[in-house]
Amino acid sequence: MNSHIDAAYAGLDRDTARIYRELSRLPVHDFDATLVAAVANTTPEKATGHLARLTATGLLESPDVREPLGPIYRFASPELRERVLGLARAVEVDGDADEVLGRALGWALAAAVAADDLITTSHHRTLNITPTDLPYAPQHPVHHPDADAALGWLTAQCENLLALVRHAAQASRHDYAWRLVYSLWPWWRAAGRDDEWNDLHSLALDSVRHDPHAGDLAERHLLNTYGLGLRNTGDPAALGIFTRVREAAVQAGDALGEAQSLHELGATHLQMNQPGPAVSYLEQARSIRAEHGYERGVALSDILLGQASLSLGHVDQALHRLQGARTALDGVDAHDAARALAWQARAQIQTGDISAAETNLYSAAQEFHAVRAPRWVALTVEWRGQAAEAGNRPSDAHALYTEALDQYLPISAADADRVRNHLARVNRILRHSSS
Repeated sequence: MNSHIDAAYAGLDRDTARIYRELSRLPVHDFDATLVAAVANTTPEKATGHLARLTATGLLESPDVREPLGPIYRFASPELRERVLGLARAVEVDGDADEVLGRALGWALAAAVAADDLITTSHHRTLNITPTDLPYAPQHPVHHPDADAALGWLTAQCENLLALVRHAAQASRHDYAWRLVYSLWPWWRAAGRDDEWNDLHSLALDSVRHDPHAGDLAERHLLNTYGLGLRNTGDPAALGIFTRVREAAVQAGDALGEAQSLHELGATHLQMNQPGPAVSYLEQARSIRAEHGYERGVALSDILLGQASLSLGHVDQALHRLQGARTALDGVDAHDAARALAWQARAQIQTGDISAAETNLYSAAQEFHAVRAPRWVALTVEWRGQAAEAGNRPSDAHALYTEALDQYLPISAADADRVRNHLARVNRILRHSSS
């Protein structure tokens, strides 16, 4: 540290200096008052005071305010953090590093579980992960006022949460590693960051097998979401994963677990442009779900059956399925209700009802934006471009494809390449029409 930093550190009171050293141990990109309070075992108000002193002396910087977190803080440089970490190691006693990591993990898991419970209640309650069953439950957990704020928190903290998962796995904190990955489901679904999805689910599966308290059900659910990530990247190994999950569910006598794996097998065949086998699996899944009164699950299977019907040219049947799914999911699951509406619009394009399709796609885009699903927002804009093409409006299509490309670029190279092909096609049409 330079002389100014040395003097500032030397002038800290004992508690603030200790907290400063503890912050250097955190495997995160930045931190807010709630994380610092958990790590320092104090209140968020007192943590804010410590952070204010550290910032005023130049030992930390506070670059911006991030909603819904409030002010965020970080070390001015990696070199400064490493120097402070050296100070922490010089005065540490056995267990200090484990204690700091444990408190950070307790903070993260408590907030992620609470968010999952608000956003996707059925997912959370499937395993009933309760952070109070683990050590380091925070005294002042993060409070999410509603589902939108909960997803906003997950989105704002995602880089820190992913870093904590990786560090937990490296430190053999398997109990926290797999639970964090599982509880991040609503963020995985919204963000669609498939490479990280697969990487961290692989870590989580290793952790769940090392955690003697996890159980077979936890492994099955993580395998299922791992399969989703593989499918999203076009990896045919997804079929083997879902088949394995189905076999385990049958062996356990878990009918709804079997239905979920059948649903995913159908979805995977559908993505592989095999609508015939997809329908067989999806009808089996739907039947089991209906028999057990799982109405949301029935609606989710109907979305995919609607997609299969479109692929097979049965447009009226597709519309019936998709409209029913939209009605069933409205007010129950905002993300999947929007998905049903978007696919309904796709069917309307095929029927030639371009005006209705464009109206529904615009509404779906707004709904996906509200639930922070950027990939689906981009997809609905792309489909609006296809609707404009179908309506013989190449200039409008060009503008919409350009907008979709800009939205895809930060999140999906494959999707961006597909839209570039759309733009090339529309450019040829525009050149031909002007010649």
